[in-house]
Amino acid sequence: MKKKSRKHGGNMKIKEIILDFTSLLDVIMIILFFFVLYSKIDTDNKVKDKETYYNELIDENKKEQEEWREEASKEWARIESFDENAAASEEALNAFERGEFYKFRLDVIDSSKDWTLKISFNGKQIDEIKSNETDDVKTAIKNSLNKSDFSKNQKYICVFSYDGSQNGTAQAFDSIKKVIDSIQRQPGYSNLYFSNLNE
Repeated sequence: MKKKSRKHGGNMKIKEIILDFTSLLDVIMIILFFFVLYSKIDTDNKVKDKETYYNELIDENKKEQEEWREEASKEWARIESFDENAAASEEALNAFERGEFYKFRLDVIDSSKDWTLKISFNGKQIDEIKSNETDDVKTAIKNSLNKSDFSKNQKYICVFSYDGSQNGTAQAFDSIKKVIDSIQRQPGYSNLYFSNLNE
C-alpha cells in the first residue's frame, strides 16, 4: 500500500512540473512575440527615417544644383555684359577723342538765380535752356538730347562745364546736377557718363 501511494504522489509532481513549464512557455512566447513585433516597428521606423533623410539629401542636392546653375547663368551673363560694355566704352572713348561728345555749359547771370545751360554736340550748339523760361529742366534737357543724333543704345561721354568764380554757380550747379542724376536713372539714359569741369 505504501508503494502505491508513493507512485501516485510522484505522478502528481511530474504533472505539476509539466503544467508549470507549459505556463512558462506561454510567457516566453508572449515575450518573444512582443519582442519581434517591436523590433519590426523599430526597424520600419529606422527605414522610414533613412528614406526621409536620403530624400532630403536628394532634394538639397537638387536645390544646390539649381542654385549653381542660376549662379553660373548670372556669371556668364555678367561676363557677356562686360564684353559688350567694354566694346561700347571703347567706342565712346574713341568718339570723345574725335570730338563727338555732349557738352553742357552752365553760366550764371549777374549773381542771381538766373542761369543759362547751353548744350552742344560735336562742337555745335543744339539748344539753350534758361532758368527763367522753364520750370521743367528735366524735360528740357531730354528734348535737347533728342534734337541731336542721341541713341539710347549708345554710350556717350558728357562734359558738364562751369565757371566756379561766378557768384551763385554752386547753387545752380547742384540743382542741375540733381536733374541730370535723375535723368541717368531713367531707362535709355543710363548710358550718359558725365565729367564735371571747372573752367
